[in-house]
Amino acid sequence: MQDFYPLIKHIHMGAVLASGGFFLLRGLWMMQESSLLNSKFARVVPHVIDTVLLLAAIALVVYLGALPVWVQVKIVALFVYIFLGVLAFRLAKGYGAKVLSFFLALLVFAFIMSVAITKHPQGFLSGIL
Repeated sequence: MQDFYPLIKHIHMGAVLASGGFFLLRGLWMMQESSLLNSKFARVVPHVIDTVLLLAAIALVVYLGALPVWVQVKIVALFVYIFLGVLAFRLAKGYGAKVLSFFLALLVFAFIMSVAITKHPQGFLSGIL
């Protein structure tokens, strides 16, 4: 497994960038009220990307053999990110609520990335808290 660790890590990192980039694109489409947001492509691609992301994440956790606190924080923040994304694209009523949910989701995404980069449970909040 150790031979595959760098490959799995790079797949995971690429999927993170693809997932975040496509989320940003969908948010822009939402704010422009574009019909592209409702296309089959826009509904299917996030699931494909996020499946690759999740499988790579599971493989990395299996490799680590444990769940360090910073990984646990990322998992909890991921649920918050997903909830905010569902609000932004499905549940929120009104343009303002959708946009607010979208930008809060982007903030949580940035926090998750900062935790991953620093391997510290407070991520970019460590200088604030």
